[in-house]
Amino acid sequence: MSEELPSEINMSGTELRAKRIAAGIAGSLVCVKTGIARSRLSDIERGYVEASEAEIARINVALDDLTRAKQKIAAVAAEEGWPSSL
Repeated sequence: MSEELPSEINMSGTELRAKRIAAGIAGSLVCVKTGIARSRLSDIERGYVEASEAEIARINVALDDLTRAKQKIAAVAAEEGWPSSL
């Protein structure tokens, strides 16, 4: 009986890239949050190398955390009447 991994663990590098871009998050922020070198993240996202399950999990957690942070900042900006481009 095989155990299925969470769908996030099964994401390809190109799917991770699409998720990051859709969230409007710079790759450099993901690298800072995960400790993955920028060149490694780029290679993963372009499908040049296969990421480990641990790397995929770290990238997903970073994307989720950064997306939540971005949403909180946007909410504060809206409350304060700041421009939405911040």
